[in-house]
Amino acid sequence: MSAALRCLPLLALLLLGACQHPSPRAADPAQPPALAPAQAHFEAQLAAGELNEATATFHQLRRQQQTDGATLERYRGLLADAWLQRSQQALEKGDLNSATAALARARALMPKAPALTNGLGGALQPQAPADTAPEIPQ
Repeated sequence: MSAALRCLPLLALLLLGACQHPSPRAADPAQPPALAPAQAHFEAQLAAGELNEATATFHQLRRQQQTDGATLERYRGLLADAWLQRSQQALEKGDLNSATAALARARALMPKAPALTNGLGGALQPQAPADTAPEIPQ
């Protein structure tokens, strides 16, 4: 079986996970018009696809506790979605290692998301080639 077909279950899970997150909302009316510098920096990094840097900034925002909980949860979802997209892109290129690493980053952000935790073990395990039959004990 080709590598692309073996990765098909993982791709299906990635798409399912991406569909579970709500679409980005319009600006929160309760949020002040000017973002804090760290928040603006996070959003710029995310828009530029700098996911490692955006992840570090997200954790910094969380530690500083200057950002409200709803905004942090929204940022967490956006960042997890971005990691899922990165994983899907790597999978489409056939780079299973990068896909797995990006998926792990998404799982770290959203550990309770069912699409990121259920059934991935078999999808990420290397499978034996289809043309070799397993040995039957006698």
